[in-house]
Amino acid sequence: MLSEADKKAIVEAEDLIEFHFTLGLWIRNNWLYDRSEEELESLSKAFGIDVPYFTDDDLSSEILEAYQKHWRKIKE
Repeated sequence: MLSEADKKAIVEAEDLIEFHFTLGLWIRNNWLYDRSEEELESLSKAFGIDVPYFTDDDLSSEILEAYQKHWRKIKE
């Protein structure tokens, strides 16, 4: 769904906090809010996130980090 320019911005970002109110907000609104604990656990596992999280903000940050790592590997 993301454009090549968006992917590049994530790959090159030094601090993913800049995506908190853009892609991070989209992730929270579309993937995280109003989900059961089991659904969130499944989503976490799908992104390889083993770290316990406390809020949707935490999990959306972890997902963004997983995206960044994934796309950085592809660019290598």
